[in-house]
Amino acid sequence: MANITDVAHEAGVSLATVSRVISGQTSVRPETRDRVLKAIQKLNYQPNALARQLRTQETKTAIVIVPNIQNALTHEVVFGIESAAESHGYQVLVADMRSQPSIESHYLNAIQQRQVDGIISMSASMTQKLIQQVADQYPLVMAVQDFESCNIPCVSIDNAAASRTAMLHLIRMGHRNIAHITASTSLLLYRERYNSYCQTLEEHGLPVTPELIRHGEASFEGGYAQAEALLASGKAFTAIFAAGDTMAIGAIKALKKHGVRVPQDCAVVGFDDIELAAFWDPALTTIRQPKTQIGQVAFRKLLTLMKKEPLLSMHDILPHELIIRESCGYVLE
Repeated sequence: MANITDVAHEAGVSLATVSRVISGQTSVRPETRDRVLKAIQKLNYQPNALARQLRTQETKTAIVIVPNIQNALTHEVVFGIESAAESHGYQVLVADMRSQPSIESHYLNAIQQRQVDGIISMSASMTQKLIQQVADQYPLVMAVQDFESCNIPCVSIDNAAASRTAMLHLIRMGHRNIAHITASTSLLLYRERYNSYCQTLEEHGLPVTPELIRHGEASFEGGYAQAEALLASGKAFTAIFAAGDTMAIGAIKALKKHGVRVPQDCAVVGFDDIELAAFWDPALTTIRQPKTQIGQVAFRKLLTLMKKEPLLSMHDILPHELIIRESCGYVLE
């Protein structure tokens, strides 16, 4: 089996030059690089990844921690991370927390053991204090979440502003009794959307009615159950603002079951613009997140940290967009 010395001899260059070509450094002249690559191909040389890791203290691997791999939002963000990672010679491992915070602790420990070079976390179920402790020592970026009050690098949209956009659309359409279905507000992004819901109602002199606020699982089943609870409460409502598209779609199914027409009897607005949102019946009005872009920006931010270079910004806030479809139509001017 050929080794790096054989490649250097075949190409007529030093061991250091072969090493620079293998590691992708740009300081090698093109003609020299071609000779080395041809020698590698001719000798069928396979670089020893473990030996390279021991020399450089790099694994060329990053972990992406997701709260639940079944969440439709997750797929497009991870796709963005993987596309950016591949272009820089990194591989990505996806760790599914399955809604168990202890699993996230396990993967954060992996970076402390130098099993990976960095972590992108899409989950915020762990204490902010613990995440901050890891981020102070190792490359870590939060994606989708935004911790403005601490020094953790984040990539997200402005959840409060996006929720306000959705609520203002409903209010402009004449809705006064607006329900809210959401997941646990112990999770930051749901807390931000809930707080914005309440604040927007108060700013427009509308009541915040506890019976019209329901918490449950961020899933189709969760949205269905929350809509059933709203209907069972006996409180009148003409619109639902859901903190996620899966919950919104589940709610529409429950409303239809009880003969409530969407949007004629009850308008529904979601959040995230997952792929199914455009194909549901009726198609879902929702807040669009630039999901793939969030993933790409998060990895580039992580790469900067892994290279021990300074970040241009700690918090990257990307734009959101209100996508108006049949479940909640246009405002009549």
